[in-house]
Amino acid sequence: MPKGLREKHKIKRTEQVLDAADALFRDRGYEDTKIEEIAELASVASATVYNYFKNKPNLLMEIALRHIEAAVPERRKFIESPPEDPMEGIIEFEKLLATQAVRHLTPECWRVVMSAQFVDTEGVAHRTARRLDLVIRRQYASLLTYYQQIGRIRADVDLTVLCDILIGIGNAALARLITTPSMNVDTMRELCLPHHRMVLSGVVAVPQKKI
Repeated sequence: MPKGLREKHKIKRTEQVLDAADALFRDRGYEDTKIEEIAELASVASATVYNYFKNKPNLLMEIALRHIEAAVPERRKFIESPPEDPMEGIIEFEKLLATQAVRHLTPECWRVVMSAQFVDTEGVAHRTARRLDLVIRRQYASLLTYYQQIGRIRADVDLTVLCDILIGIGNAALARLITTPSMNVDTMRELCLPHHRMVLSGVVAVPQKKI
């Protein structure tokens, strides 16, 4: 088989495996799904799944990355026309991130995703987690840069540090969301409000009154 066709065939089989795993993780649960079941649904050999992903956590991390990247246009649309008030914009952006997260992956899957990077710090799961973080971080930085450019975040504020703090608040809230059955995105948003207000009260600039 020519190299180009072989590469296309590999990409197609990879997508089949990801689609099958995604469906089974949602329907049966991550822990109850076996690699052999994924291979059967994807119409490939089990060895093919192991060859492409090595283990189930790596497979799940790739699914999470695929969903995060697929949701980029929705977040980009928000960033292109955010609320004028930075507090409102950041809180709504956090709500969008949480809504997208639970829309595509179950709480069980997110618990694995959030812990995988700490289990194997030199492995694929850790590197994929860094890619997940980078995708969100870039868009968060774009939103903060916009507010600083229009004078709603003080010019002396280090946006890299502010981004780290806000993402930390968001990750902590997501951890509570996926470990508390009774919690939903709106409840999570309410829990985040005091933290966001405390942080942003020191960096948001008061808009100049028009004369």
